[in-house]
Amino acid sequence: MGLHIRNTDLPGNDVSRTFLGRDHGGVPVSFFVQASPPGHGPGPHTHPYAEVFVLHEGSGSFLAGDQTIEATGGSVVVVPPGELHGFTASGAGPLRMTCIHVNDRMITEWADQD
Repeated sequence: MGLHIRNTDLPGNDVSRTFLGRDHGGVPVSFFVQASPPGHGPGPHTHPYAEVFVLHEGSGSFLAGDQTIEATGGSVVVVPPGELHGFTASGAGPLRMTCIHVNDRMITEWADQD
């Protein structure tokens, strides 16, 4: 049986909403639906799985290991498992994107935590 879920039914707010696959019948993927305002974004962190950023609109500066990637709507940024990464919305308007975690839940280790 298929599922139909509106973004507004996902937990979160207008900046970030979260879909966890484990909460929706064990789907093997989770994601954030982002509309990050300029200057907004998470600090450096890692996941034990790949993360794929699908940019729909706006622009952002992505940390991916030792490189910085400037990306805009219509782009895809891929970060391998275990690689330190983060992003900051860098345009005049919001960075709208889907941040895909290839896991049924999100596992995050923040760089500033021991």
